[in-house]
Amino acid sequence: MKRIITLFAVFFLINLEWITAQTVQITGTITSSEDELPLIGATIVVKGTTIGTITDLDGNYILNAPEDATTLVYSYVGMLSQEIDIGDRTVIDVVLDPD
Repeated sequence: MKRIITLFAVFFLINLEWITAQTVQITGTITSSEDELPLIGATIVVKGTTIGTITDLDGNYILNAPEDATTLVYSYVGMLSQEIDIGDRTVIDVVLDPD
Protein backbone atom coordinates (compact mmCIF):
# COMPACT_ATOMS: atom_id res chain seq x y z
CA MET A 1 0.00 0.00 0.00
CA LYS A 2 2.83 2.36 0.89
CA ARG A 3 4.44 1.70 -2.48
CA ILE A 4 1.21 2.53 -4.34
CA ILE A 5 0.91 5.84 -2.49
CA THR A 6 4.54 6.66 -3.29
CA LEU A 7 4.04 5.84 -6.98
CA PHE A 8 0.90 7.96 -7.07
CA ALA A 9 2.74 10.90 -5.46
CA VAL A 10 5.61 10.65 -7.95
CA PHE A 11 3.17 10.47 -10.88
CA PHE A 12 1.30 13.52 -9.55
CA LEU A 13 4.49 15.58 -9.14
CA ILE A 14 5.69 14.70 -12.63
CA ASN A 15 2.39 15.82 -14.13
CA LEU A 16 2.14 18.96 -11.98
CA GLU A 17 4.52 20.80 -14.31
CA TRP A 18 2.38 19.85 -17.31
CA ILE A 19 -0.78 21.11 -15.59
CA THR A 20 0.71 24.50 -14.68
CA ALA A 21 2.48 25.00 -18.02
CA GLN A 22 -0.71 25.74 -19.94
CA THR A 23 0.05 29.43 -20.43
CA VAL A 24 1.78 31.41 -23.13
CA GLN A 25 3.98 34.42 -22.43
CA ILE A 26 3.11 37.46 -24.55
CA THR A 27 5.33 40.53 -24.55
CA GLY A 28 5.29 43.87 -26.30
CA THR A 29 5.38 47.64 -26.10
CA ILE A 30 2.51 50.12 -26.07
CA THR A 31 3.09 53.62 -27.48
CA SER A 32 1.03 56.69 -28.33
CA SER A 33 0.27 57.52 -31.96
CA GLU A 34 0.58 61.24 -31.17
CA ASP A 35 4.20 61.39 -30.06
CA GLU A 36 5.35 57.75 -30.29
CA LEU A 37 6.26 57.83 -26.59
CA PRO A 38 5.70 54.76 -24.39
CA LEU A 39 2.48 54.65 -22.39
CA ILE A 40 3.30 54.03 -18.74
CA GLY A 41 0.64 52.08 -16.84
CA ALA A 42 -1.41 51.02 -19.87
CA THR A 43 -3.62 48.01 -19.18
CA ILE A 44 -3.56 44.71 -21.04
CA VAL A 45 -6.29 42.17 -20.22
CA VAL A 46 -7.27 38.81 -21.69
CA LYS A 47 -10.77 39.49 -23.01
CA GLY A 48 -13.52 38.04 -20.83
CA THR A 49 -11.21 37.42 -17.85
CA THR A 50 -9.51 39.28 -15.03
CA ILE A 51 -6.08 38.12 -16.20
CA GLY A 52 -3.97 41.11 -17.08
CA THR A 53 -0.96 43.31 -16.51
CA ILE A 54 0.22 46.89 -16.95
CA THR A 55 3.12 48.44 -18.83
CA ASP A 56 6.34 49.51 -17.14
CA LEU A 57 8.21 52.83 -17.38
CA ASP A 58 9.29 52.01 -20.94
CA GLY A 59 5.83 50.95 -22.12
CA ASN A 60 6.83 47.26 -22.08
CA TYR A 61 4.67 44.45 -20.75
CA ILE A 62 4.80 40.72 -20.07
CA LEU A 63 1.56 38.77 -19.82
CA ASN A 64 1.16 35.08 -19.03
CA ALA A 65 -2.09 34.30 -20.84
CA PRO A 66 -3.97 31.01 -20.89
CA GLU A 67 -3.21 28.87 -23.95
CA ASP A 68 -6.83 29.17 -25.09
CA ALA A 69 -6.87 32.99 -24.94
CA THR A 70 -7.78 34.52 -28.29
CA THR A 71 -8.03 38.29 -27.76
CA LEU A 72 -6.23 40.92 -25.70
CA VAL A 73 -7.76 44.28 -24.76
CA TYR A 74 -5.35 47.24 -24.61
CA SER A 75 -6.45 50.43 -22.85
CA TYR A 76 -5.12 53.67 -21.42
CA VAL A 77 -6.81 56.76 -19.99
CA GLY A 78 -7.49 59.27 -22.76
CA MET A 79 -6.82 56.73 -25.52
CA LEU A 80 -9.12 54.53 -27.61
CA SER A 81 -9.05 50.90 -26.48
CA GLN A 82 -8.04 48.19 -28.94
CA GLU A 83 -8.93 44.51 -29.10
CA ILE A 84 -6.26 42.47 -30.84
CA ASP A 85 -6.36 38.79 -31.79
CA ILE A 86 -3.39 36.87 -30.43
CA GLY A 87 -3.12 34.18 -33.09
CA ASP A 88 0.28 32.48 -32.88
CA ARG A 89 2.12 35.64 -31.84
CA THR A 90 4.14 35.99 -28.66
CA VAL A 91 5.21 39.60 -29.31
CA ILE A 92 2.48 42.19 -29.85
CA ASP A 93 3.40 45.88 -30.09
CA VAL A 94 0.46 48.29 -30.00
CA VAL A 95 0.01 51.95 -30.91
CA LEU A 96 -3.00 53.59 -29.23
CA ASP A 97 -4.81 56.61 -30.70
CA PRO A 98 -6.17 59.52 -28.63
CA ASP A 99 -9.82 59.41 -27.67
